[in-house]
Amino acid sequence: MQKQRRQEKYTMKDTHEGESILESRKNGFMCRTHNPHGNDGVLEKTGEQEGIAELKISSMDFRAAEFWDVTSEYWNDIVTVNPHWAWDTFYCKVIPDEELNVLVIGVTNGVFLNLLKEFKPRTWTCGIDLSFKMLKHAQKVEKKVVCCQGNVLPFKDKSFHVVLSDYFLSILPEDILGETIKEVNRVLGQNGLFIARELRHKGHMTVWVLLSLISGVLCAASLLILPFLSLFTVPLLVLALLVYDPVDHKMGKSAAVSKFALHILRFVIRKKRIPSRKEIGDLFYLSKKYLNIFSDSEMDQLFSDSSLLVKRETTLLSWGFSLVGVKNEQKNHIENQGNQ
Repeated sequence: MQKQRRQEKYTMKDTHEGESILESRKNGFMCRTHNPHGNDGVLEKTGEQEGIAELKISSMDFRAAEFWDVTSEYWNDIVTVNPHWAWDTFYCKVIPDEELNVLVIGVTNGVFLNLLKEFKPRTWTCGIDLSFKMLKHAQKVEKKVVCCQGNVLPFKDKSFHVVLSDYFLSILPEDILGETIKEVNRVLGQNGLFIARELRHKGHMTVWVLLSLISGVLCAASLLILPFLSLFTVPLLVLALLVYDPVDHKMGKSAAVSKFALHILRFVIRKKRIPSRKEIGDLFYLSKKYLNIFSDSEMDQLFSDSSLLVKRETTLLSWGFSLVGVKNEQKNHIENQGNQ
């Protein structure tokens, strides 16, 4: 089934003037965007007058695109994030009410494009995503979307005032994280803002400790009082202990099992039916998503070679960082002088 998905080609063409045209080709993604708002210069020209950017993609890119294509089919059934809460408590307060060029990296179903259009109507917005199927949802909100991955942004230097990421860095392969930050840094203008929420080690560590302690107490109590309950409490303790790796701060061996159970539960509650065999297979496939969970030092290191001065929240129980990075091109110059 997965091999068949990787070989599948997706094509989406909007023929109306001013709308984006996205095509998939065997050797790469072809992205053509025409912008009716006068900001065509934002898109990098690559030899064609229409502004065509052909982005070569590797087998890793195909796997990532495949994952998010499948995710798009179940997005409303299993998603746990609350973008409206994130917008009200964080993003809306940080983004100025000015005429700005805003890039959303990882648009998913276009919810942040819609929030920008509703609450920041003076902004010119554009979004990227690796999944064509996700972009089909996003284009119902905003036509200016491009299919690419974060480490190859088809935009000119200093094209944007704001780049917005909602857990985008947390789902990228490790080998392109640094390149993605360099690209974000490149397309941001001086004093431009990188605004993001990303997964945080301290929060996951705290939750893991609490779950392990609670499971351990239940297990000990069942062994002492009602031994037959240990048939349930012992496996629960094992799942809790293995759900997170506190040393490497990555999701543990039981994380996929726990996530699969939650996917099934959410699917049944929201769909009000039992999933089919194919849906069960898809939900299990989606439960194996790799996540980057950053420690404070890793987050500092990730931005160390960029011109971004990053501030983050430090709430202990928070699952994620709330980051605001301000581009200051003198940062690296000052640091280099200090090292000499």
